[in-house]
Amino acid sequence: MKSIKKRFKLLLSDIVESAQQLAVISADLALLSEIQQLAAKVLRADATLSLLTSSLKKDDFVMGISDSQALAELEELIDIDAISTLEERLFSALNNQEDHGVGEFLQQFLDKVDKNYTKMIGDIQQLTALLEDEDS
Repeated sequence: MKSIKKRFKLLLSDIVESAQQLAVISADLALLSEIQQLAAKVLRADATLSLLTSSLKKDDFVMGISDSQALAELEELIDIDAISTLEERLFSALNNQEDHGVGEFLQQFLDKVDKNYTKMIGDIQQLTALLEDEDS
């Protein structure tokens, strides 16, 4: 079985991949500024957690990571419902349009963002659960 540190690194890598995809999808799009900011926050937390992971010894890992501000910031994201907010903004903009093709495009786009966001949040939940399980 892989060590807690290795499993943490793997989950963190998955979180970063989702955040990077969200950053690309939302880049330079005003309606998606909140998603862009969320992705940037995750990537900043990753940078801190990666440095911390490298510096902590195996025996101190769970306690050191669990007490970090960067992990607390990731945990806060679990309770944010950014997709619902985005959905409201997109469909509010759509109500001002007559073209149904735009609605279909927006739904497909929203599904793509939601898929990456949901995966990222799920991975953050697994990351925190991994540390909680190891700590108990």
